[in-house]
Amino acid sequence: MYSGEIKLKKVLEQIKIRELDGIIIFSDGTCSILRPSYLHYFSEFRPMGKRNAAVISKSGKTVLLVEPYWDRIRASKKTWIKDVRGAKDFVKELKEIINELGIKEKVGVIGSKEMNNSLYKEIKKDIQIIPTDEIIEEIAKEKTEQEIKIIRKTAEIADLGAEAFIRHTRVGIREYELVSEIEFEMRLNGADDIFILLSSGKHNSEMHEPTDRRLTKGDIIICEITPVCEGQFIQVCRTVVLGSPDPVLMEKYLLLVYALEESLKKVRSGEPASLIPITMNQIFSKEGYSKYCAPPYMRSRGHGFGVGSIAPGPEITENMETILEKHQVIAIHPNQYLPETGYLACGETIMVTDEGYERLTKTETKLYIKGV
Repeated sequence: MYSGEIKLKKVLEQIKIRELDGIIIFSDGTCSILRPSYLHYFSEFRPMGKRNAAVISKSGKTVLLVEPYWDRIRASKKTWIKDVRGAKDFVKELKEIINELGIKEKVGVIGSKEMNNSLYKEIKKDIQIIPTDEIIEEIAKEKTEQEIKIIRKTAEIADLGAEAFIRHTRVGIREYELVSEIEFEMRLNGADDIFILLSSGKHNSEMHEPTDRRLTKGDIIICEITPVCEGQFIQVCRTVVLGSPDPVLMEKYLLLVYALEESLKKVRSGEPASLIPITMNQIFSKEGYSKYCAPPYMRSRGHGFGVGSIAPGPEITENMETILEKHQVIAIHPNQYLPETGYLACGETIMVTDEGYERLTKTETKLYIKGV
């Protein structure tokens, strides 16, 4: 059974359990590390228009409606769904499909928050809407072999991005030029989209979008690299110093690496996710940095990634009650501002297993030193 059949079977089971006439999975075309695309996950097609939907009846008949109209050709080549239609009048044609598939009383809507108010109200005129985002989150917890294969491929792309960051970091290059080298390497190797934050200087306070600043001797360059491939996300955080680092920088970076390694020891299916930030914060607090274990000195200790992770991908906090589950893909990063060094970046993406975790990226977690 291929992945599309597996997903459809699981959705049909949920339709029956919830006594629905069918389900609409909607997308506004956004690709974001903070908001997974349910339509992309289900259909295996990444839309580009602002209104797209898969409609599934309780009998199993499925239609994919995409906008703009001409994108149906690309969609047909990407998705496993056989009935793909291009929309010239999206609202009118979506309502016609709902009627054609015999969805007359209750419809589950996945991705309703992506719908604008007028579209939501138009559907609601004729049929009762039940928000059901949790359906996709639940069925995505059990990864298919194909999904795991894509996750590992995305990790390889992230490693290539990290290697490009290390290789191209040099005196004189502008921040945006460095980011373009990283992006080029990852897109060349299959990334569909890329999110990068970076900062350079003698004492950084945060990571941000790249600027036209030129790197100089003695700079500490911090970078968060996140490629996207076929709906899967992987993130690595790395730090490079140009020239001989001050001993205190070496010492403090080793503290971040230690916090990462100790928190990873707490990862295992069935364990509380909160143990990750608790462990990191205890380590930093023991060294006298308890004041710095909260914003604005750090952003987060980790977060979920993509569909079926710590849904829908929020920060992992000390107070959360979430229990880690097998195959969840999560980013863990003790990225931290310290008064002696400024902000430092150190982080990996892992997949939770019953025995602990699988580290998905391979580039060594260390402070990289580039001679000048």
